[in-house]
Amino acid sequence: MKIKDYQDGKLITLNRLFDDRSKILYVFYFGSFFFAGSIFLWVFFNEKMDGGGILLIGIIVAAFYIAAFRFLNKILMTEKIFVNEKELRLIKKGFLNSEQTSFEISKISNFRHLEKPELPRHPLAGQTFDYLGFQTEQQVINEMHGDNRLAFDYNGKTIFFGQNVYSWDFEELDTLFYQITKNDLRYDDETEKLKSE
Repeated sequence: MKIKDYQDGKLITLNRLFDDRSKILYVFYFGSFFFAGSIFLWVFFNEKMDGGGILLIGIIVAAFYIAAFRFLNKILMTEKIFVNEKELRLIKKGFLNSEQTSFEISKISNFRHLEKPELPRHPLAGQTFDYLGFQTEQQVINEMHGDNRLAFDYNGKTIFFGQNVYSWDFEELDTLFYQITKNDLRYDDETEKLKSE
């Protein structure tokens, strides 16, 4: 996590290129799908086929390339937060898309950290050694798709953001947001007014 001054507030970079293990795995997936799509593309241009075969190969090539570029987008995805006294803006940029969403500070409440759940032992894993890899697979899935994210409530909706954000980063963000906005985002404005009275 990097914090720097920007315009009239702060710009916080939550994640960057290759900042976690899942992005390195996405590089492998991108290479695999791109290579497979290239093989089918080579077949498409070099083999003589009827109309049905050309259509089938074309669909396969398109599917592999779409999957490859979706993984490329995940690899290049960066997530930033801009915050000042009046707004909090979430900025997501990838290879294929860019998205900015702005939120009024006064309407944000219940800012929280969602930790990764502790997983119980897989019922099909061995007692001393995971011979078939069930426990390992469950841990990998939790590592890639588990929480360790941030969230807040805004106008009745829960907004999720950040990946692999640890609790100490959340505490630093919470303190920083309070210093900038003079508003404790863990509570709504009515609760904060009651606390101050």
